[in-house]
This record gives sequence, structure tokens and C-alpha cells, in this order.
Amino acid sequence: MSQLHVDIFADIICPWCFIGKKRLEQAFLKRPHIEPIYHWRSFLLNPSMPADGMDRQDYLRAKFGHAANAVYGRIEEAGHEAGIEFAFDAIMKTPDSKPVHKLLLAAGPASFGLSESFYKAYFLEGQDISDPQLQTELCAENGLDINQLKLQSDASKTQLNADLQQGQNFHIDGVPFMVFQSRFSLAGAHPPDVLLNVIDAAMQPE
Repeated sequence: MSQLHVDIFADIICPWCFIGKKRLEQAFLKRPHIEPIYHWRSFLLNPSMPADGMDRQDYLRAKFGHAANAVYGRIEEAGHEAGIEFAFDAIMKTPDSKPVHKLLLAAGPASFGLSESFYKAYFLEGQDISDPQLQTELCAENGLDINQLKLQSDASKTQLNADLQQGQNFHIDGVPFMVFQSRFSLAGAHPPDVLLNVIDAAMQPE
């Protein structure tokens, strides 16, 4: 089986990133001979978010104004097509996602599964993913000891800052942003057929 490395710049509170993740999984199902090796790369939709987060409705009004319903209506439709039933009305708070990013970076190869747990908790159940107890539980569900992950706090913070800087270098202004085999990049949550074209191109010899 051949391996394909995919760096995914994303934010755990980005619904399009969850959609992009599902579509990428669907694309790789059509290439069973290729093993994807995922690398979580951090991006912050709200770099100035207070550590305590914001009330969800206040956040939506500040970011989208009166267009929030239309914006999230389109996201719900795209999510449904990807097999995601968003529960946006259940979300009470938009959190500062930096602490979760640090856990995902520390998780290394387990970050893809851990990100799924955080996406589901936030978008499907409306849970507060900034809650330390919930973070502990989600890590444990993925066979991870949160205390061990936190021992890598300094390294995770350094990687977080490096990811944010690389995102600026790549001129990323939205996520998901995927880099395949360090050769091809694609911005946005594209359909599986589009992703397949990039996957096939990345598997070709240089």
C-alpha cells in the first residue's frame, strides 16, 4: 500500500473544515490502495478570541450581522450532503480554540481521530469544547492521556505559532487548506471527485 501525506490547515470550530474532513475521507475510500497520513496544522478563524470565548449569538452578530442565517443555512445543506447533521442551535458559546489546537498537535498521528471527536462534540452536540473535563474525556475516548499531551505544552505552542506563521506565508485566508505530499495544495472543502484529482496527481512520480 502506498502512503500519501496530507497536511490539513484547519480550525476545530470551522464547520467547513468538518465538511472538508468528511469529503476527504470519502475520496480516500475510492483509493483503497493509498494510505493517507494526516498531519493536523493549526489555523485560527478568530485569533483575538478572548480566553473565555464569546456568547454564540454575540459572535454571530459581530461576524456575520444579519447574514448569519443565510450563511449557516448553506453550511447545513453542504453538511447534510457530507453526512453531517449540524446542530448549530445547540451551540451556546464560541470558544477560544487555541487550547484544543495544542492538544491536537500533541496527539500527533492520533490527531485525525481526536479532531473528529471534537468536531462532533461541538457541532453535533453543542458541547463546550473549552471545558477541561470534556477535553479529558474526549482524549480518553481516543486512547490518549491528556496529562501526557499537556507535558508537550511548550512544543505544541511552538508548533502552533509555526503553523500560524506558515499559514501567513501561504497567504491562507480561509480553511480547510490541504497540502498533498508537500507538492499540491487545495483551498476549500471540495467535493470528493475534485479531491481525487489532486490525490492522483500527488501520487505521480516527480
